[in-house]
Amino acid sequence: MIRFGPSGIPLSCKGRTLEDGIKDVHKLGLNAFEVQFLRPKVRTRPVEEEEVGLKAKEVPEKFVIGVNKGREYREIFVEDLDKELKRGDMLHSVTGGVAAEFHKFPRLARLSKELDIKMSLHTPYYIELSEKDSEPLEKSQRAFKYSAVMADQIEAGTIITHLGLRKKDQTDEYLKNSAVENLRELRDWISQNCETDMKIGLETQTGEDVFGNLDETLDVCSQVSGTVPVVNFAHIKAEEEYPLDDTEDFAEIFDMCKKFVSDEYYVTFSGVEKRRRDECRLTPIKRGDLQFEDLVYHLIATDENVTIVSTSPLKEHDAMYMKVIFERIYSREIGKELRQEDE
Repeated sequence: MIRFGPSGIPLSCKGRTLEDGIKDVHKLGLNAFEVQFLRPKVRTRPVEEEEVGLKAKEVPEKFVIGVNKGREYREIFVEDLDKELKRGDMLHSVTGGVAAEFHKFPRLARLSKELDIKMSLHTPYYIELSEKDSEPLEKSQRAFKYSAVMADQIEAGTIITHLGLRKKDQTDEYLKNSAVENLRELRDWISQNCETDMKIGLETQTGEDVFGNLDETLDVCSQVSGTVPVVNFAHIKAEEEYPLDDTEDFAEIFDMCKKFVSDEYYVTFSGVEKRRRDECRLTPIKRGDLQFEDLVYHLIATDENVTIVSTSPLKEHDAMYMKVIFERIYSREIGKELRQEDE
């Protein structure tokens, strides 16, 4: 089955809530939705008098991550939520973006299943997992765990992240070993703290200052079970190591990823324009250098299960455009086969 959907709440959605977005995706005839959890912030406040005696998880906050006696939250993730609140306690909660609807997530998970919309969740873009013992790594681990709890509550099958930045004094071996070590730790944390059977999707990147092109991503996936490549075709095209000029080029990418994929591929697509060395710009599909039709012919030939997320500036409009192109070519190819059988 081929699924199409947008990255983030549709631009045309009149309401800007996640619930509105899920309903709009369904109305548009799409069946995948990548939730964007991009700017998490932690709010700390004293427990109020009427909350004394409640359990932390019973407080009608957006996304409670824990409670303690001080303002320090960096070692708190989702622990102590069954603890009864007392006077003088400090309550810590995640705010910002879709976190405001966290209390609705179990209901939204049921809604997405009723509408046959496959949910996934993207972590903040600043995630750096190719580090060791650093403040950026601590911040990234916290943001990843917040994202994992949200993905668990909305029953997302994949939590998508980036590997990190490449600094001048760091070797490829250092970056890879750091990413592998951190991802194994986070994978184990998910298995201990989350009920949903979710995969960690490693999205391919481009640029001299980032770690995580296609080859590097596949190398990390080969060493961390529970991770899968998320193929960002626009980034791969911009990287220029794989040309993506015809159907065979797309087939090569899928073949490289095959051993890491058990049930379905997860890919993102948009137009892309290479501007200068190490710089590219995502564009609407019609204006970019990538030809979606070349991918379609591969999908029809192989009959794989693939979720295709539009990361185009036009979001749901290009998701619908890809769906129309796919159905048009598929119908034409089926028609050819039927005519050949009749001859």
